[in-house]
Amino acid sequence: MKGLTRSVVWGTGILGAIGLLLYLFVFDVWVVPRGEDAEFAASILPALLPEDKVLVQRGRAPKWGELVRCASPRTPGSYVVGRVFGTPGDRVEVSDHGVFTNGSALSARHGCPQRMVAHPITENLVTMSCAVAETGAWSFEYLTTPAMNAGTHTAIVEAGKVYLVSDNRLMHQDSRDFGQVDASTCEHVVYRLWGERYSDGSRRFQILW
Repeated sequence: MKGLTRSVVWGTGILGAIGLLLYLFVFDVWVVPRGEDAEFAASILPALLPEDKVLVQRGRAPKWGELVRCASPRTPGSYVVGRVFGTPGDRVEVSDHGVFTNGSALSARHGCPQRMVAHPITENLVTMSCAVAETGAWSFEYLTTPAMNAGTHTAIVEAGKVYLVSDNRLMHQDSRDFGQVDASTCEHVVYRLWGERYSDGSRRFQILW
């Protein structure tokens, strides 16, 4: 019995040490802020919601297509969230027709349920179309409208920078608004622990890309 107890204690201690090392050097637990920034809350849909508890991976450069949080170029001490659609040397074009990196765009393989989203400025409800993009390694949902009339934004990504695009293509807070961001400040958002309420099983223990 003593041997079993000793094994359990040792095993628990080892797992705890591994978890601590992962937390200190690999992952960070981040609670997506609620605050009063309605534009930020709308821009992170549909992947994230305010009060989501997520794991972010530290210590490596962000890769194309990943959902990341980066240091805000506008507000010291806060973050911006977007998907990497351009790394150094890439030419990125964002228009009503989609997001093109070096002339290529991801295909929307199939749809997903429409969302009613409150516009952060007018507060009117907007019916948004949902589509699923396939990267070949993973998929993600994004929101758009049939006619955004958002114009065309183009950029060549500078050295040490990344170009971010919000998954909410209409109500965005991304590089169309604040420019390219410092890649060294970006961390991959990899996993949702749970949402605002742990009891909400639809937003618990999910891989995020």
